[in-house]
This record gives sequence, C-alpha cells and structure tokens, in this order.
Amino acid sequence: MKSAKMIKSIAGLGLGLGMALVASSATAYTVGNPQGKYQDPGISDTEIVIGLHAPLSGRAKAYGVDALDAAKMWYKMINDRGGIWGRKIRIVTADDKCAPNDLVAVVKKLVTVDKVFIVHGGSCTHATIAAQEYITREKVPMVMLNAAGDAGVFPPTRYMFGSFGGTQRTVGGSLIDFVTSTLGAKKIAYLAHDDDFGASNYLAAKWAADKNGVEIVEDQRVSRKIVDVTAPMLKVRASGADVLVITTYTGPAALAVKKAHEFGIKIPIVAAVQAVPNLNAFVKNVGTKDAFKNFYYGSPLNDLTDGPKQQWIIDMFKKNYPGRNPSPFMSYGVPSAMAVAQALHNAGPNPTRESFVDAMAGLKFNTGILAGPIEFGENKRDGHNASIFLKYDGTNTSRVPGIFYNHMPAQ
Repeated sequence: MKSAKMIKSIAGLGLGLGMALVASSATAYTVGNPQGKYQDPGISDTEIVIGLHAPLSGRAKAYGVDALDAAKMWYKMINDRGGIWGRKIRIVTADDKCAPNDLVAVVKKLVTVDKVFIVHGGSCTHATIAAQEYITREKVPMVMLNAAGDAGVFPPTRYMFGSFGGTQRTVGGSLIDFVTSTLGAKKIAYLAHDDDFGASNYLAAKWAADKNGVEIVEDQRVSRKIVDVTAPMLKVRASGADVLVITTYTGPAALAVKKAHEFGIKIPIVAAVQAVPNLNAFVKNVGTKDAFKNFYYGSPLNDLTDGPKQQWIIDMFKKNYPGRNPSPFMSYGVPSAMAVAQALHNAGPNPTRESFVDAMAGLKFNTGILAGPIEFGENKRDGHNASIFLKYDGTNTSRVPGIFYNHMPAQ
C-alpha cells in the first residue's frame, strides 16, 4: 500500500495529469537494494551527491537564485519520500556568477574537490557552454539548470543536456510559427542581437519563414549595449512589414517598443521571452502603456507565470520558502531537477555516470510546468521546443490559444 499512499501524497501537491510519469515513477524511488563497489565518485549506498550551481550574486542573480532554490525544493521532496533507490540526494551549491571563467572553476571544484556524481547548473548560456570541453574530457554528466544553451546542445555531445526552457532556435522558430499561423503575417521585420545569440534564433526563424512561404523583409542586428535604436527602427518603419519580431534582451527591446510608439508604428509587436523577464519593469522602461496596444510576448511555460496551471509550483515554493514571493524565473528551475531525478531512477539501483547519461537520453515526460514535453534522444540534447504566447494591452495579460513550436530539424 506504500505506492498508493505515495501517489496520493504527490498528487496532493497539485501536480496534475502533466506529472503522471514523474508521480508514478516516484513510487519506485524507495525500492531496491544498493550495494557493492562504485566506480564513480559521488555515490554510495546511502546518498547521491549533485553539484548545483547558478548565478547567486552579481547582475544576473535574478536568473539563478529562485531557479536554483526551486531545484533544491524538488530534490527535497524526493528525499522526503524516501530518496531514489533508497539513497538521499545531497546537494553541494555554488555561485557561478554567470561568468564563463567562474563557471568553469565552479564545475572543476565540484568534480575534483566535492566529488559530485553529476553537475546540475547554469542559467546563462555563454557561461554554461564554457564548461563543455571539461565535462566532455572528464566524462561527467552536466544537466543545465535553466540556460537556453544552444551551442552546448547543437551539435549534441554525450555528456551535456539542456534547454529545458527551449533554445534560441526554439525562440526563433516558435515566433514565426505564431506570427504566421495566428497573426497572418506575410512580411516580417526582425530585430535581434549581433552575436551568436541573435544568429541562433534567426537561423530557425529564417528556416520557418522560408518553409511557410513568408518573407523577413528587414533583418536588423543590434548590440546588447545599444542606447539608441532610431536607425534600425526607421528601417523597420520603411520596410512595409506587417509584424515586428523582437528577440533581444530587455534593454534594447524596451527601447524598440518605445521608439515604435514614437514613430507611429502600429503593426503587431511580438517579443521573445528574454525581452520581457519582468513585465512591470519592462513597461516602466518603455514609459507608457499606450505603446502596448498591439503587443505579444512568448513564454516556454504552460500559462502566465502566476496563472492557474502554475499555481501548484508557486504554492510549493512558498511552502518551502516562507515569506518569499517567487520571481518569474522560479519555475524554470524545476523541469531539469525533475529530469535528473527521473534519470537517476531509470538508471537502476546501482547507477554509473554512463548509465545516467543513457537514462537521460531516453527521457520523455510532461512536467506540468512547460508548454510542451521534455524529450531527449540519442542524438538530441535540447529538451524542450515549445512556446505559448500572451497578449498584453498595457493593463491586462491574456493567453493566446495554441502551442507553438520550432519545427527546424537539428543541424
């Protein structure tokens, strides 16, 4: 009867049908008989050690603090229910500061000093992928926390898994899927960053545009540090586009929305998830709610960040961290922890790093948090490729029906 009680207990958290696989698998976490000699560090008869890292200080800490604590919360829930195959998860946390050199140093310390079984972390793509050479050489599995991680998953390598919120290819492809299928766009103006980040989302956007028979009539690239978008926005206004897609970070995106309003550009504006991490702050930076008469933005989640489908994870966070209101990035940290726990279970009672990697590669499950399923494969290391879109009118936010995808084949 222990299994039935456990299913009821987990269902009581509000996981719903989307967590059916995780909930049913959790019933087996307490069975098994761990024994014998272990060829890899970080595992014994009683525990599995996981190195968990994110930016916990500095300018990017908002992306990491709540996401890391949400992952810790999930591991605590697993431990409270008996652990995995009788082992409790022990977490070693570290601050990677969203900086490549710091992140690599953190990963090396977790592996060589703390002797972790696997590494779980990374909220910033450029920093996270800096560790790929090391973890590949040392054959240590690394599961990204909430970084997009394009260059870490394309092309796929054996030991790195990521993109639980979607890659920038997912961003670009799903944006075009949305503006063509829902807004009926035929001519698209595209504003992106002038770096690998921008190139990655544009790659999928261009592929999707060509496939759908629509045209990107204006492709403008700007620096992350740009302070005046007058020139690119004049070109957007002159382009004859019937929709403006913005895939930049929030600073340039706010400048573009403000300038579009000043220039009388009335076509729909559709922003990527990274442009609007905090809607209230974004509106404040734009300076007027009137600029949002025809504004949409994307999200990898299955609802508004505080919507009914997200409430169960918000409630769980508040229960674990009394007095804290989670940021919009909190729930992004849970799916990767779900995947780690599920793969540890699927790897059997005496897992190795190699069997863990094989188990990760075989995962496919719904999280109850994200717009689409998590799915890996032998040659697929990007876990999620779906988005929803939300309409914001300056006061109210509502979800647009449908789930939108990046259909571009892995290259």
